[in-house]
Amino acid sequence: MDFFYTRFLISWACWLLFADRSRWKEMVPVCVLASALGLMTDQIVESYIPYWEYYGSEPEILREFMDDFDVYVVVTYLFIQWLPKKQSYFNLFYYWFAWTALAIGIEYIHVKAGHMAHYNGWTFWHSYAADWILFALFYLYHKIFQLEKLSK
Repeated sequence: MDFFYTRFLISWACWLLFADRSRWKEMVPVCVLASALGLMTDQIVESYIPYWEYYGSEPEILREFMDDFDVYVVVTYLFIQWLPKKQSYFNLFYYWFAWTALAIGIEYIHVKAGHMAHYNGWTFWHSYAADWILFALFYLYHKIFQLEKLSK
């Protein structure tokens, strides 16, 4: 079975097992942001600046669907759900470190399995830095969205 199928099934199994579905209204906005960013970056990379490319046995549209609607949604949902109660810089740094390690680990598996390739100087370090930025955006977006809800 192709890694995309496996990853898709594992991602949604994790969501079914671990997601606090009672918080879905809180999580949906940041998950939509994550999927939108994923779709935009994939389109930019595929159309203009080929920094990476995914390969697989499944049709390209299915592979892109699985990419943009599994990891982006599930990881973002669980990332926000499990934010540390005490959000000190120290706690958040280690929390981000764990999640970015997971993200780069998934990418590493894709590359080593031949399901993804980097181009034009793109490296794992670029992806890792991008992961830190993305998790920071998700965190800030969630915080801003929560503050807006509280002020009403």
